[in-house]
Amino acid sequence: MGHEAMSRSILVISRAAVGPRMASPGIRAYQIAGALARALPGARVTLARPAGQEAVAPPEPTVRIVDYRSNAELVRLAARHDVAIARNFPPHFIPLMGRTLLAFDGYTPLLIEWLEMAERDFVRWRRVWTASNRWYVNLQLTMADYIFCADERQRDHWIGMLVALALLPSEVYERDPSVRSLVGVVPFGVPAKPLAPNGPAMRGVVPGIGAQDRILLWHGTVTDWNDPVTAIEAVHRLGKRRSDLRLVFMGVDHPDYAFGPNAGKLREAIARARELGVEGRSVFFLPGWVPYDAIDSYLAEADAGICLGYETVESRFAFRTRYVDAFRARVPLVCTRGDVLAERVERDPLGVAVPERDVEAVMAAIERVLDDADFVAECRRNLAAIAEELSWDRVIAPLAEFCARGRTNAAPLGKRRRDAVVRAGVYYLLKKLNRSAPPR
Repeated sequence: MGHEAMSRSILVISRAAVGPRMASPGIRAYQIAGALARALPGARVTLARPAGQEAVAPPEPTVRIVDYRSNAELVRLAARHDVAIARNFPPHFIPLMGRTLLAFDGYTPLLIEWLEMAERDFVRWRRVWTASNRWYVNLQLTMADYIFCADERQRDHWIGMLVALALLPSEVYERDPSVRSLVGVVPFGVPAKPLAPNGPAMRGVVPGIGAQDRILLWHGTVTDWNDPVTAIEAVHRLGKRRSDLRLVFMGVDHPDYAFGPNAGKLREAIARARELGVEGRSVFFLPGWVPYDAIDSYLAEADAGICLGYETVESRFAFRTRYVDAFRARVPLVCTRGDVLAERVERDPLGVAVPERDVEAVMAAIERVLDDADFVAECRRNLAAIAEELSWDRVIAPLAEFCARGRTNAAPLGKRRRDAVVRAGVYYLLKKLNRSAPPR
């Protein structure tokens, strides 16, 4: 790469918490900043996070971490960089189009996740709220100079949306029929360093979990598209014939306040565990949120991981980031079929994939990943290989190449600017309508 490419200034924006306690959006921004600093050693990489959080060490010594307090402040910061990278850009970024290259991180199917959340209390008029989200996502694609996502299936999703929005005109296609220069794949990665547990985390620490117990770890939060109740039912039934099984939900207080014990599926799960009398006996909901630098201690004590959901459109395009840590820890998984990583779990194998809502299948899967020694050994060998494949330093290559290239293959700027203004206007109008609607 030339000197100009190496000396670029890159801003990685996190719209979520980045600190001692963070969930997958913050972790991804944090790790992307570090991986870009290593891939482009001459570049000046800055990580921007919402203000008001505890101090955290940078992912690399050369990465500068700054706080922002408003969208206006964020725009001023981005204007001083060659490239800005974010999971979503507020409409305030429209004036930067053509000045700062905007890279949209589409590693989650935002609109589909929001469809799953449409029953939440803050949604007044569901159709209006959903429509505003659609215009917001369309705005992201319109502003983007580059789009990157987690896998090839998601890439098909985003390319299809570009076609529908007339953002893939003939001149773009002719310059690059593969469209890789516009839509790339950057999976959620894993750190290259080996697992580094730092003392006991659950056995002998959490009351009710003993030294000889077998731990089934639900790693991460419980979202609106998860199915924790089926996992609890399976553990409850297995408990009638074995007393060593412990299902642990690793943290219930999401650092971005998106999910928590007082809403959605997690509230339902806690209620069901109490109804069955298994809370604190074979099912444990750990309070708070595990610090990022302590996660390895929990993964090291897990005999197997579990994450259940539903076979929906959301799962079709999901890339379950919580699976990736399990891959690094070489922990066999029990998961629901439907997403791309679940297909690998079943095919390689990396554990057992089960049909949705099937308690008997989950019970059989749990016992296999705990008791079938030959199968577990095979899973661990395969997990080691996929963890190497998903190293951050390996998966960052397409995004690093875009940052170094310093130019876009997106649709003509003039058309995108006009479309962005219209889409932002409709988004604001629909957002205002939802806020003015009477409470349910």
